[in-house]
Amino acid sequence: MDDDEYLNSLVDRASSENVTYGWYDCVDGFKKADVDMGSAFHRKLEWMNKAADIYLSDNNKMAGFVGKFADDCGISKDYAYKINRARKLQWTAKNFSNDAVEALLSAPEELRDDIVSSDKPVTVTEVQQAKEGYKEVQENPDYGDILEDVKEKRKTPVEAAKEAWDRSEEKRKEIESRPNVFDLNAHIKSTEHCTVDVSATNLVVAMEQLISKFDRSDVIMYLYSAIHDDVVDIKIPALHEMADILIELCDQLPLETKANQNLT
Repeated sequence: MDDDEYLNSLVDRASSENVTYGWYDCVDGFKKADVDMGSAFHRKLEWMNKAADIYLSDNNKMAGFVGKFADDCGISKDYAYKINRARKLQWTAKNFSNDAVEALLSAPEELRDDIVSSDKPVTVTEVQQAKEGYKEVQENPDYGDILEDVKEKRKTPVEAAKEAWDRSEEKRKEIESRPNVFDLNAHIKSTEHCTVDVSATNLVVAMEQLISKFDRSDVIMYLYSAIHDDVVDIKIPALHEMADILIELCDQLPLETKANQNLT
């Protein structure tokens, strides 16, 4: 019997209420379904569900289930935890699309529970916006008032995420609407005494500040707003030329693990 026939036989057995399964039946079924991926994802959840029932029956607890299941299936614990979250979500988010459920897996638990508990299914875009907004609530000091409202139960995580997202949208629109008045003479005067060593050092310091202290999306947003209205055709060519220089430097100075850890 080949793998597909064996897998189908196990699935047929799964439809029978009178069949008794062993732990390694579930493990073997999961491993073979994992190869299939895609449309077989729901079968992996079914095998894990049955394995969870067996584990609870044998141990009278669920603690340690995901770790043992991951080890015996030969998958990473992170992947097993992801499948386990999907296994739990599938029953409470039945009206959600698979893509929306997939997006929900990486959301903070309190936000995920708040979204799923709603009677209104959400789209993938709405889930992603909620995740971005809630990340701002948790990490951006400008949204400390919203975070306090969440802690004091005055706002739900979903409400807080929407408010943060709306504020960010207003900020983006405000930046885009600002007039970009460029005084060429003042610019020339302000830079006439600059030297290459001082300017290069200042650029490196600015890069360190931007990367270590601020969110990537904000850095991109503010750099874009500072460059895109290039009324005298200086900023955009300078951006592309500097990008070429930085790429060349990256080749000469490869990123090391330690350096990467320092930045994060």
